[in-house]
Amino acid sequence: MVNQLKIYAVENLQAELAGAEIIALIDYQGLTANQFAELRAAIKEAGGQIQVVKNRLLLRALQGLGIVSDQPLTGQTAVVWGDKQQIEPLQIIKKFAKDWEKPTFRWGVYQKALIDKANLERLANLPSQEILRAQVVAGLQAPLRGLVFSLQYWPQQLTLTLKALAEKQK
Repeated sequence: MVNQLKIYAVENLQAELAGAEIIALIDYQGLTANQFAELRAAIKEAGGQIQVVKNRLLLRALQGLGIVSDQPLTGQTAVVWGDKQQIEPLQIIKKFAKDWEKPTFRWGVYQKALIDKANLERLANLPSQEILRAQVVAGLQAPLRGLVFSLQYWPQQLTLTLKALAEKQK
């Protein structure tokens, strides 16, 4: 007989992951409880969520969403997801991995398509949306600044030259 609690856990996880754009499966083995709590708080602050789930229940929840992977899950697995198109949770995991050599990416899902560890790391290396917006604004402003500088340069040079000539004649 199937345990009703497991069915309920799979349905809840499925409902949580249904609206996620990014889902990452990580191996967190080796982190202390305090480190994991710090990781959880950082991900939550960034707008993401992290949950430790049994591998079999996680695979069933993903299958219910139409995501089927042939990659087996073994060991301790946590699932991290972002509500919108957020890569900040992935960046936080990358930062923690750089500091403590754990957690590590296993594989994930981006817009309902499976992605491997290398692609998760590429996504984690992207700048945040705020930085990208600032870069776009700076890129749009650069030609205008150049035009303003060009328009001001020659009159300014003429004024400085006339001023130098006036001082020389004194």
